Amino acid sequence: MSDLTISKAGTITANEDRFMEWKTTDGSYESTQFADYDTFFNGIFEKNRFIDIIENFNLFSKDEKENVKILSGYHQFFAVNKAINTTCEAINRGDGKGGVFWHTQGSGKSLSMVFYTKKLQKVLDSPTFVIITDRNDLDDQLFLQFSKCSDFLRQTPVQATNRQHLVKLLKSRQVNGIFFTTMQKFEESDEPLSDRNNIIVISDEAHRSQYGLEEKVDLKTGKVSVGTARKIRDNLPNATFIGFTGTPISQRDKSTIEVFGNYIAVYDMTQSVEDGATSVIA
Repeated sequence: MSDLTISKAGTITANEDRFMEWKTTDGSYESTQFADYDTFFNGIFEKNRFIDIIENFNLFSKDEKENVKILSGYHQFFAVNKAINTTCEAINRGDGKGGVFWHTQGSGKSLSMVFYTKKLQKVLDSPTFVIITDRNDLDDQLFLQFSKCSDFLRQTPVQATNRQHLVKLLKSRQVNGIFFTTMQKFEESDEPLSDRNNIIVISDEAHRSQYGLEEKVDLKTGKVSVGTARKIRDNLPNATFIGFTGTPISQRDKSTIEVFGNYIAVYDMTQSVEDGATSVIA
């Protein structure tokens, strides 16, 4: 196909091919400075892993101008599979904490979300996904990425226009659905949007605004306040939450892992630059 751009990395730009070497056989980063053929063949062509890559980590991203074929990077493949496991464990525990997916900026987090959504649909038998951002422009960008991959996902994502629309989307079905929303819609009311337990909430840029699980009392006024994290969970009391971020926070009053659970996988700036996924401009 003349309009096909092929990329072997997680993130791509128009008319640019990127190649990322497969640098691990088990998802660790202990020997990833150099790639070799043994790591490549043992890392990709183990039977079950190869089938998984073909089925769940190999897609076409389509828009009006071109079709782009994307094969997951090694860091995405192993991290997404770990995220699948931690999500299932969180559901079994009932605490809703699926973990923190820490991959640095430029390493393909949005596509990792697509791969995660695709595979979890099969593992959990058609859950509903609610994808939350904290800005309208990010909501638009992430929605566009998922829309380009709708054939791969076998669903058409929907962007909620307001809180009432989101309520309607969640109440109109008991399974499936990939819905995009901003967190501001959760602050408009304390009424639960849905009490279903098959809802998976994906939070983009999870380090920025989703804090405050516990109630705080102003000693002078007696006023009780809660943070955004608590408001979202009150709106979706039985959902399971996973946080995607390139910059987690660990402070006394703001802790990303306190809200979402332990780190699932860490792909930091050093490793990303080494792999060529992120460029450093001097």
